[in-house]
Order: sequence, then structure tokens, then C-alpha cells
Amino acid sequence: MRTLDLETEFKRLEDLIVTSESFFLAGHLNPDGDTIGSMLAIASVLKRLGKKVRLFSQDPVPENLRFLPHAKSIRSRLPSFKTKFDAAILLECSTPARGGDLEPVLKRAGKVVNIDHHKTSEFYGDINIVEPHSSSTAEIVYRLFYNMNVHVTKREAACLYTGIVTDTGRFHFPATSPRTLEIASRLLETGFKFSRVNDLLYATKACEGLKILGRALESLELKAGGKLAVLTLKASDFEDFDARSEHSENVINYGLMPPGVKAAVMFREEEERISVTFRSRGHLDMSVVAKAFGGGGHRNASGCRIKGGLPAAREKVLAVLTRLLA
Repeated sequence: MRTLDLETEFKRLEDLIVTSESFFLAGHLNPDGDTIGSMLAIASVLKRLGKKVRLFSQDPVPENLRFLPHAKSIRSRLPSFKTKFDAAILLECSTPARGGDLEPVLKRAGKVVNIDHHKTSEFYGDINIVEPHSSSTAEIVYRLFYNMNVHVTKREAACLYTGIVTDTGRFHFPATSPRTLEIASRLLETGFKFSRVNDLLYATKACEGLKILGRALESLELKAGGKLAVLTLKASDFEDFDARSEHSENVINYGLMPPGVKAAVMFREEEERISVTFRSRGHLDMSVVAKAFGGGGHRNASGCRIKGGLPAAREKVLAVLTRLLA
């Protein structure tokens, strides 16, 4: 992975924000709390600075994140081909394709900014703020605000906290650092109702989500001598419960619960492709596996999408994982 002087890249982004008037913000497909929270926080600050902002997510905002301030401002349709932007900021997109079909917009943007914390991120932007040691993109965004001497409002704090708390698994994952906890503390000092945010994120789940969780747990298999947990969700499972892909969010984490399991993989059947999610413990690097199939992510949390049917995808991925765990 290439390395850049982060402080220089931060300064270049600060200058770009000052000199630009219009911004396009986008996050990755199947957006999570970090993507949505970071996007909304940046948009709020830009608007307070008098900038014009367009927010885009090819996939809709998940139901459990729609409580975030101004979540409804995120659109699922690209702007007109005539619309131009001074800058396009992509959040948590290791490649532009992770955000969907963004090429038409990026070609019309004066500058492209890549803000990411995945070590598999490619340096495709004119400005690349890639910091794999950060727990989340929200942590990087907070650092940007801090450098700019921006006062973070309660609403912006709620968005950034959502990004941090979800991407750290409630401060459980190894990427959590003293700086992560310090930033979370500063956000709490704004006075936003963090207990309500936690309740909406972790103690509230749609009935469809609970049923999908049950179906996934029914499919649980242990392989590689009990070191690998395999979860499978078929398209018919979602049809049975009138559920959507967002209802399977975080289901993969249950795969790591059985004693002795070192890694978990979940296969989710979609139209003409299979979504594969990986989790692991310790130093077992799942990002290498994900990258081998065109995906990416972190050492302990990554994913990919494979074209074709479920049996073939399972066979290919499980063969790689079995060798890795041998």
C-alpha cells in the first residue's frame, strides 16, 4: 500500500473546502453506520460553512440509521449529467466502484477526495486521506474538523459517534485505540443523547431482522475442525419474511461466538451474485481473502461480492478459508 504524508493531505483538503463551493458526497454500497454518520457530519459542517452539498448512496439508508439528523437528505439517484461539482468526496470506498456507478459524476468533479480507513484502499483521489490505523472513517472526519477548528454540534456529534461505535463493535474490535476513546469522550461532551443512540442502534431491531437472524443461525455450520463458522442466507429466506439485505446487518458477528471459532463467513444470495462477509479474531487476516475475490476491508472485518450462484461461491471461498485455517 502506498503511503502519503497525512498532514499534507489533510491540509490540502482543508484548502479545498475553503476554496470550493459545491460538493458531492458518496459512501459505499450497502452503507453502514460509519459511512452514513461520516457523510452526514461532513455535509452538516459544509452547509454551516455556506457550501452547496449533494449526498448520494446508491443503496438506501438502512432503517436503523434513519433516526440520524438529515438522513432523508441522502438520495439514491445521481445528479443530472449537466451538474458539476468543485469536489467529490468518497467515504469508505476502497475503489470508486465501491460507491456504485459514480464515474459520470467523478468526471465532472474538479477534485476527487478519498477518505478511508481500509488498508486495501487504492489511492485514486486527487487527495487521499487513508489511515488504516483509525478505527473508523468517522474518527478521521473528526480529526479533519479538529484541524479546521470546527465546533462540532450535538447533531454532528451523534453522527460521528454512530460511525465510531458501529465500526468498533461498541469499542470491542482491536482497531479501538486510546485516541478512539478520547474522541468518543469529546463527542459526549457536546451533550447529545448517546444512550438514545445506543438504544436505537443495539436494542431496537425490526421483526424482519430478528427472523433473518434466526434463519441464519439455523444454517450455522462449523468447519475446519471447529475453527470456521459458516452462515448462509438464501434469497428465499428474505422472501419468506419480506426482509431486505439491511436486515442481515451484523448477523455475521454471531458466527464468532462459538468457542474455538477463529473466523466466520456469511454468504448472502443476491440477484446474480453472492455477497460474502468475513470476520476473524486476532491476527487472522480476512482482508487478504476478500481481496482475492475482488473485495477488501480490514484484517478482522472484510467482504466481497462474487458473480454467479451460491454453491460455486461457497465452494471457492470455503476452499481458501480451509487452507488458511489448516
